[in-house]
Amino acid sequence: MSNKTERRGFALPTAVLVIAVLAIMVASGFSLVSAERRSVADQKSQISAFQIAEQGLELYLIQRSTLIPGAPIIPVAQENVTIPLPGGYANVQLTRIRPPLGTRAGLYVARSQGVETAGAYAGTPQGVRTVAQYILWMPAPMQVLGGWTSLSGLNVQGNSATLSGNDRGDCDNNGVFDSVAVAGVIVSPTAGYSGKPGVSSGIPPIDSVSADSVHIDWDAIVNHNALTATITLPGGSWPTDAMWADTTFYPIIRVNGDYTLQGSGRGTLIVTGNVVIHGNMGWKGVILAGGNLTSDGGNGVSGATISGLNVKLGIAVPPSDANGTKEYRYNSCEVARATTTSGALVTLSNTWVDNWVEY
Repeated sequence: MSNKTERRGFALPTAVLVIAVLAIMVASGFSLVSAERRSVADQKSQISAFQIAEQGLELYLIQRSTLIPGAPIIPVAQENVTIPLPGGYANVQLTRIRPPLGTRAGLYVARSQGVETAGAYAGTPQGVRTVAQYILWMPAPMQVLGGWTSLSGLNVQGNSATLSGNDRGDCDNNGVFDSVAVAGVIVSPTAGYSGKPGVSSGIPPIDSVSADSVHIDWDAIVNHNALTATITLPGGSWPTDAMWADTTFYPIIRVNGDYTLQGSGRGTLIVTGNVVIHGNMGWKGVILAGGNLTSDGGNGVSGATISGLNVKLGIAVPPSDANGTKEYRYNSCEVARATTTSGALVTLSNTWVDNWVEY
């Protein structure tokens, strides 16, 4: 008689267990691959966003006037511009820390946030990276040798004129003048100075230099528009009283040909020919005259005056004339304010960061 004992099979449970283990292993593999792909994609997005941010910052510094049409020459307290770039965009923000003041440069911080919008891995947020750098607004440097520099010589009539190279600039209003004295009058060795020496003061009161020692590229200004004019005459219009009412308005006014000053003003006045100033008019800033300058009456300039610049182009220019009571004084602050409008944004060394904190 056979003994039949019931046996339960183990093959099927074992197969199910093996299949389950294999399924878990396969799922884990897919999970690891997916995590690795996402990690690599995140790193790629960060690198792309970083490139976009850096490119946006550089483009802003180079093409600010194009990117922000109508933007003031001197940046205001805050500017924002979004720059489309391949693969994303950069949001650039310029924030003023310290405004320009006289000869002191303005201090700003430029922040560029790069955002990658193309090629991102599905299910991941956009790559975002921010870089920043401190920026200086630097007025265009100008060499000032004297209160009045005349490369064609200077004739002074009478004893009532004041031609001073002692700086009257007090940009911070602290009672301290901002720079050392320059010569009261500068003339060329051949043209010279005529008049009572006592009307001139400075270090020295009267000095002579060659035309080459006056480092103003007059050819570039006259023939190649090295300085972009705010107003060009003839063609444009002399600023209105409302415009002059803004005490920060220091335009660059260019006159092609001879010119008789129409009224008091400020800024940089560039005249390719001769200049005549009558009456009690005054000018704050810089006057650059290609020809001679004739000053009649009680007028004057607070800043710097340079006449006879056409001598640098090989053109003969008669001497300038100062007649009557007048004051031509060197003022470093007015020179700085006049040249600020032809300044530029300059990066401050060793201030670039790529870990700018955002909230």
